[in-house]
Parts: sequence; C-alpha cells; structure tokens
Amino acid sequence: MTTTTRGIAATTPDPPAENRVDATARHLFEAEVALHIAHQSHVDAWIAAAGDKLHQAVVEHLSASAGQDGSSP
Repeated sequence: MTTTTRGIAATTPDPPAENRVDATARHLFEAEVALHIAHQSHVDAWIAAAGDKLHQAVVEHLSASAGQDGSSP
C-alpha cells in the first residue's frame, strides 16, 4: 500500500477589503499625526516629506474604500 500526504499551500489569501480599509485608515491617521509633528519642528524638508506621506495615505485609503463598496474614487 502506498500512502501520500498532501499539504495545504503556504499562501496567504488577500485580507478582506474591510481589513484593508482599516489598515489604510490607521496609516492615514499616523500620517496626519506625523504631519502635525513635522509642522511643530519648523523644518521645511520634514514638513514636505510628511505632506507627501499624507497624500499617499489618502490615495491608498480612497482606493481601499472604493474597493470595499465597489465604487470608484
């Protein structure tokens, strides 16, 4: 008698859209806080970098939100 075993593929499925929206919302909040802190530093380069990160976080959150409800941003 020959016995074989089959394992489960070691792939991680995409998290549900709801989890992606939650993750991007946290990232958005953190980017807002970072921009606030950068403004307090009065260092223009830090403010610009934090502003760029905030913009990217907004784009990511809008994309994740649109994917959840099926609408487009």
